[in-house]
Parts: sequence; C-alpha cells; structure tokens
Amino acid sequence: MSIGRLCYPAVCAVCGKELILQENTLCLPCFYDMPKTYHWQLLDNPLYTSFASFPNLAGAAAFLFFRETSPYRKLLHMFKYNGISEIGLYMGRLFGKELIHYYGTRCFCKEGTSPVLIPVPMSSVKRRKRGYNQAEWLAAGLSAATGWPVDVTAVARVTEKRSQTVFDKQARQENMKGAFLAKHLPYDEIILVDDVITTGATMESCAGALRDKNPRVTLAFASLAYVE
Repeated sequence: MSIGRLCYPAVCAVCGKELILQENTLCLPCFYDMPKTYHWQLLDNPLYTSFASFPNLAGAAAFLFFRETSPYRKLLHMFKYNGISEIGLYMGRLFGKELIHYYGTRCFCKEGTSPVLIPVPMSSVKRRKRGYNQAEWLAAGLSAATGWPVDVTAVARVTEKRSQTVFDKQARQENMKGAFLAKHLPYDEIILVDDVITTGATMESCAGALRDKNPRVTLAFASLAYVE
C-alpha cells in the first residue's frame, strides 16, 4: 500500500466504504451490483430502438441505467460534476470489455478495420468550468480495453446552447440544432461516445453533423449511462 493511500484512504464512489488494496473505484459489493443495461447482449435493445430511424445505424449501447433513486447516481455525478475524471477511464475499461464483442464482431462488418471512437465535444464554457470533457475520458477507457483509436478532432461544438436539463425531448432537439460542425473523415466506421443519454438529442445532433460531411459513414452510439 502506498504512503498516499495510508494518509488518504480511497473510498468506494458509490457507498463510501474504504477500499481494500485490490479494489479500485468501487468496492466488490458495489462492483457486482452495478445496474448494467446488458444492451450489448441484444442488438435490437431499447436504446437502439430509440435511434432506429437514424440512417446506417450499426448499434447503440449504454453500460449502466441512470436512476434518480439509485446510489450509483453518486458515481455518475462525481464523474460529471465533481472533477473525478478517472472514474470515466475506469468505467470505460469495464464497458469496453463488453463492447469489443458487440461492436467488434457483430455490428461492423469490414474485415481489417476498427471503428473509431469519437467523444461528443462539449462547449468551451463547460470545459473551462469542469476542466475536462467527460466523454473524452470515457472514450480513453474504451480505447484502452478495445484498442480502437480515438479522434477528438472529428467534430466541434460551434454554438453555445442552454443547458438541456430545462427542456423536454422536443425542445432538446430544437435546442441542439446547429450545435456541431464535423469535418471530412478518412474512415467510415464510427462509435459516438457520451457520458449520459437522456432523450438522445445531443447524440442525434452530433451524429447528424458527422453524416452531413460523411454521408457514407456507419454510426453507432455508446454511453456510460442511459436514463430510464
């Protein structure tokens, strides 16, 4: 055990219990009780169905369910709002071990190619406030587990929008129009990555920008959490 850990014991991001040496981020009980969606076991899952009208959709999967009453809400808020960016790296590694079979063998069909992970960019205001883009940390964890490359330059956030939390689904879609600008890409298999999917309006807007510049691209979606 390191001196730093003796002085400042690590605690579980869900229940607050002090972690033992073999544990990381979550204690073993919280690790095994994670509210996983298991979207990767079924291509035609509820998240995929919600995006089914999107052209050339290869798949959609979230790792966890987001529930207001769940203790795992604390884990997601620590990652998203409290500056604990390493949670995204850790959870991304766990998620990637599941996605490598779902997206690596079932959804993308071209031999000798790998999908490219594209984290959804955030506004410059939010990035300055939080100090990092949580989607980039999640993508880095996914990449570490799968070997898939990450491209953080493929799409940019070009307009500042009001927080999506104040809108219903239709208003969120309207709010996100024109929020992103993509560039021409030298590859055509993409997994768009974000931390939490609520209505999917942000994902759809970002994906639409990518398709506007790359009409032949095959897209899939991956997020850490999915709001039921």
